[in-house]
Amino acid sequence: MAIDPSAFFNAFICSVIVVVLMFYQRHGARHRPFISFLAYVTVLIYAVVPLQFIFGLYRESSWMVVVANLLICAAVMKVRGNLARLVDHLRY
Repeated sequence: MAIDPSAFFNAFICSVIVVVLMFYQRHGARHRPFISFLAYVTVLIYAVVPLQFIFGLYRESSWMVVVANLLICAAVMKVRGNLARLVDHLRY
């Protein structure tokens, strides 16, 4: 069985997003419950793809999904996992 390259890259990009969000540290920043819940839900959603890929349930993906997740990964990495800054940038 051949592995679809787009599925592999998408699983890798989703893994990067999950790791960056999971290891974010506030360093004295204000706690915002909605942002914490948003980060929790985002980690849960993006963690599904690598887990499905590991267990062989995620076999193919679209290159458009890979590009979209790559843009989201770049945005999350730019704010270093601080979803509050990302939401603030999108809001104003």
